[in-house]
Amino acid sequence: MENNKDLLQIDFKNRTLNSPGDSAPSMYNSTNGGGGNMNDKDFVTHTELELSNQKLLRHIDEKFNQLEKKIDANQSKTNLKFENINTKFQEVDTKFEKQKVWFYGTAIGIVTATCTIVGFLLKFMK
Repeated sequence: MENNKDLLQIDFKNRTLNSPGDSAPSMYNSTNGGGGNMNDKDFVTHTELELSNQKLLRHIDEKFNQLEKKIDANQSKTNLKFENINTKFQEVDTKFEKQKVWFYGTAIGIVTATCTIVGFLLKFMK
């Protein structure tokens, strides 16, 4: 132990963990029942927390109700548009039916006229 003069002498008994000039941290569970100043804005009571949670839940429910109303409105608009499209398809089907009736009537008329003309021609040729 002759080299003690080369070692740095540190007083560990009076040493703190903080830098010089900083205040020492308070204990979490000190003798006053835990925590620091309960009037501090960093802490809330159970009642305040419960009220805050209820307020947030009401706000979330309102937003879900608004969203549901918007979805219902969009669904009714979509249903109305589909009904309009179905009506237009029915109109197209009716047009095809009318065209089909016109085509059959015209074809029968042409066949009848052709038979009549051929009949007259055969009569005149004999």
